[in-house]
Amino acid sequence: MSEEVRVEGGRAKRFVRLGVFSILVVLIAGLLFVVVEDPLFGFGPFESEFVNRMLDYQLSALPVAGLALLVTFVFAGRVGLRYLNLGRTGAMRPFFAQSGGGRWESDGWVLGLIMVAIVGTVTFFQFLPGGFTFHWAYLALVIPLAAMNAFTEEVIFRLPFVTMGDNDTNSRTYGLVMSSAVFGAYHYWGLAPNGLVGAIMSAFLGFVLAKSMQETRGFFWAFAIHLALDVPILVFALNQTPSP
Repeated sequence: MSEEVRVEGGRAKRFVRLGVFSILVVLIAGLLFVVVEDPLFGFGPFESEFVNRMLDYQLSALPVAGLALLVTFVFAGRVGLRYLNLGRTGAMRPFFAQSGGGRWESDGWVLGLIMVAIVGTVTFFQFLPGGFTFHWAYLALVIPLAAMNAFTEEVIFRLPFVTMGDNDTNSRTYGLVMSSAVFGAYHYWGLAPNGLVGAIMSAFLGFVLAKSMQETRGFFWAFAIHLALDVPILVFALNQTPSP
C-alpha cells in the first residue's frame, strides 16, 4: 500500500469519526429540550412555577453535561479532557479587542463586560412588557443557576467541538464553526435572547468563547464570560411579574 493511499485512508477515518462525533453531540444537546419539557426532578420550594421549573431544568441538565464529557473523553483519545482546566492566559487574535490582538488575561473582562451590557439590554427589553417584581430569594438563586447553566452549556456546546478539532484536525475551523452553529441554532428556541436575533447573538458568542478555549487552551474565560452573561438574563427572567 502506497504512502498516499495510507494518508487518504487516515483522512477518511478521521472524517467519519468527526461526523459520528458531531451527530452524537448534537443529539446530546437535543436532550436539553427533553429535560426542559420533562425534567428529572420535581422540586417545588418556591411560589413561582417558572422558578421551580428553572431549578428542575438546571439540575436535570447536569447529567446531560456528564454524558457530553463521557463521549468527548471516549472519542478524543489524544487530547482527552485537557481543555477542562482554568487556564486563562493567551494571545487574542487581532480581529477583535485591541488592534494588536490583546491578551486574554488583561482584556478578557473588558470583552466580557461589553457583551454583558449588550445581552442585558436586549433581555431587559424582551421581558419589560410583562413588568418585574423582584424577590430576594429569586435574586439569591441567580449566581448558582447561572454557574450551573454556564458549566452545562460550555461542556455541551463548546468543549467537545474544540477538543475534537484539536484531536482530529490541523485547523481551528471545525471547533469555531460547530460551536457557533449549534449554539446559535439551539438558542433560537432559548429563554433569552431568542428568535433570530438571539440565534445570531448566540452564534457570535459561541465563536468568541470557542476562540477563548483555543487561545488559552483552557475553560476559564468561556465559563466566566458565559456565567456573567447569564446573570442579567436570570435576574430579569426569574423576577417577571406573575400573570394575573
